[in-house]
Amino acid sequence: MTLLSKEMNAPLQLVKGMPSDQEWLYSLFRSTMQQHIAIAWGWDEQFQKESFNTSLSAVNFKILTELGTKIGGFHLSDKLDHIVLDMILVEPSMQRKGYGLFMMEAIKQESRAQKKPIRLSVLKSNPAIEFHKACGYGTTDSDSQSIKMQWQDC
Repeated sequence: MTLLSKEMNAPLQLVKGMPSDQEWLYSLFRSTMQQHIAIAWGWDEQFQKESFNTSLSAVNFKILTELGTKIGGFHLSDKLDHIVLDMILVEPSMQRKGYGLFMMEAIKQESRAQKKPIRLSVLKSNPAIEFHKACGYGTTDSDSQSIKMQWQDC
């Protein structure tokens, strides 16, 4: 599927992740999340890599590309009564340029199609909390390290 983003005026594609994307996705996860995870629990490279590769298989990601260059991606888990946004990642050099919003709209379209709310958890140290709020997510709960949020349009 090819879409033209109004913000970027370039063709963007959301493509299914492939096993060959796993290393790139983990590297992107590490570059965007390491400092926030380190604040919350400390960073153990081996544990993080094993957990990521076990829980977040590349084949379950949608990867955003622009003119063939990988920009970011997201991972959803379908539950009985909701969708979990497990991860949304954008290359650090490409953040704050509309790519996250573009992916979020695709995620919301999936929510509408399934008539299910989207739920997520974000670390309190992660500035992405403001991104999620700006996208219409509301806080539903919190604990010492994270905030639970939900978006619902159905």
